[in-house]
Amino acid sequence: MAKRTSSGSRKASSKRAPTRKKSTKGKGTSLGRITLGLLILVALGYAGLAINEGKLVPEVIENFELPAIQDSEPEGESEPIQATEEPIPTENDAKIELDFEDFDLYFTKAFDFMWPAYSSGQAIIERPYYTLRYSEEHEQAMWVAYKLSADSLKQEKFPRKDNFRKDPRVRTGSAELSDYKGSGYDRGHLAPAADFSYDEFALSQTFYMSNMSPQVASFNRGVWKKLEEQVRKWSIEESEVYVVTGPILNKEFITIGSNEVSVPEQYYKIILDVHKPEIKAIAFLLKNEKSSASLETFVVTIDQIEALSGLDFFPSMPDDLEDALEGNIEKSSWFD
Repeated sequence: MAKRTSSGSRKASSKRAPTRKKSTKGKGTSLGRITLGLLILVALGYAGLAINEGKLVPEVIENFELPAIQDSEPEGESEPIQATEEPIPTENDAKIELDFEDFDLYFTKAFDFMWPAYSSGQAIIERPYYTLRYSEEHEQAMWVAYKLSADSLKQEKFPRKDNFRKDPRVRTGSAELSDYKGSGYDRGHLAPAADFSYDEFALSQTFYMSNMSPQVASFNRGVWKKLEEQVRKWSIEESEVYVVTGPILNKEFITIGSNEVSVPEQYYKIILDVHKPEIKAIAFLLKNEKSSASLETFVVTIDQIEALSGLDFFPSMPDDLEDALEGNIEKSSWFD
């Protein structure tokens, strides 16, 4: 037996190693040739099928489609896309047809369904008769929301006492009566006193300064009052409606008083009727100025008010119903 320590043994071992390497190399070469041969056979098979069917590419490749965007490329040199404003919908535009009977109105049972979308950090003040979101920056409500019913409006009315006062519920401090004195602007109600005159307590709560906004006198006592009266008529006709109203507070404005109360340039009012068979909504956008124009001229889409105000109205509605109500103008359902 040869010893591991003999030099002869080590030399013999080193001579046998090349023989083993040659054998391995030969097997690898044979395997490679077999693989190459199989690939050639597969390629010839595809070629045969292609020739037989008159096609130069396999069907699986031929049927592959690029994304649709490739198909929309115009022939020739393309022109840069120009941004365009969306057209303002008109009453003659195609109306989204919905079967309102199919809608489950369970969302109306939520206590906050009529409120625009809000977060827990915002100043939401909920009262028994109306709710508002206060803006400390502008010292007034961004929106006021409430239900207006025919039964309430038909009750005996209490006289208004004009007890304007600071709102103790605004933690940062609301606007004050002194802010409006000598300013030349009316203390314009957002939730109208006349909408709540059926209850003495409710009527009194409409005179908190958080419910006031600086309005041009001829606007407050003119077209704005006319719109408020129209909403009450609709409430009696439809048995009840939901109202969301407020100023457009989308920038810096001139201010009045020591608390720097912003003077808005525009106001909106949205009325929603959820009674079947026809669920409907209408929205108004008015400038804070005197006007003798008819109310119909101020009708806009809710989407337009959302774009101006940054608010999201009726977020708990099913999307298709919300889209239909907020993106269309339908005056005929409201005006005779």
